[in-house]
Formats: sequence, structure tokens, C-alpha cells
Amino acid sequence: MPGTPDPVLGSRLLTFGVAGVVGLAAALAPVVLSRALGDSTHRPELVAVGGGLAYALVCVGAWAGARLAADAFVSGMVADPLTLVGWTLAGVLALGAQAAVPYYCYARWGLVVPLAALFGATVLVLVAFLGVRGESDPLALYALFFGPAVAAGTCVLALAEFGVRRYVLGGV
Repeated sequence: MPGTPDPVLGSRLLTFGVAGVVGLAAALAPVVLSRALGDSTHRPELVAVGGGLAYALVCVGAWAGARLAADAFVSGMVADPLTLVGWTLAGVLALGAQAAVPYYCYARWGLVVPLAALFGATVLVLVAFLGVRGESDPLALYALFFGPAVAAGTCVLALAEFGVRRYVLGGV
């Protein structure tokens, strides 16, 4: 069907499986690290920046790897190296913010709802990034529209959980 991306891994089921495993790893990473490190390192800014950057590199790596494996870069992206670098940096910024918000919220206040949102967003992102030969490039669309919306939505969810914990349950 024209415009429908083909899964680079061979099947949609395998693509969803891989995306789910990576999403679970991304969502549980700050939990596992905080338990392993204990109270020796409590720097939420460092967790947010480092975790967000690592997450962004994994996602952009999946996007680039799928296109390299299938030789399926959008012609407009590779025709001008500055365009490729610009969209890649925009993608790293959007994806980094998508993970940095929940990582900071977990490291600072122990909020878990943003981590659940990160899981869902990661699955959707990786399914899109691991599909090749669609009508447009998913990284550019994500950097422009969906990434900022996901980051903003995650902030709203974090505020909601914080409010419930503080004003309804009397904690945080």
C-alpha cells in the first residue's frame, strides 16, 4: 500500500516486540539505577540530562540504523548534509526532552506516571522509526510536532501525579 512504511525487522509483530522491550528498559532505567546507586548519587539534573541524551541516541540510532539497513533515507534528507544534521539534532533535542522530563520527575520526586508515559511514547516512536519507505520522514515529523506534544503531555501527567500525591494523599 502506498505510503505505508515497511517494518525493517521483517514483521509488525517483531517490531512491536522490540519496541516494547526497549520501552520497558527506558522506563525502568532510572528505577534500576537509583536502586543500584542507593542514596550516594542524588542529582536529578544529572539523571535527566544523561538519561535523556542516552535515550535520544538510542532512538535516533534506531531511526538511522533502519534507514541504513534498508537504504531508505528520504532523498531530501541526504541531498543536503546540513538538512540531515539539522533534523537529526532537532530529533535528539525532542527525544531527549521526552525522556528527561520523566527521569527528572522520578529522580526528584519519585513520580512514576511520567515513566509509564515514556514507555508508551517509546513504543510508538520506535514502531514509527523502524518502518521504512513511508511518504514522509518520521524523525522530522516527530521533532516538529509529536515530540513537543509528548513532552508537554508528560509534564501535565507529572503535575497531575504530583498534585494527587501532595494534596490528596498528603505526600511528596
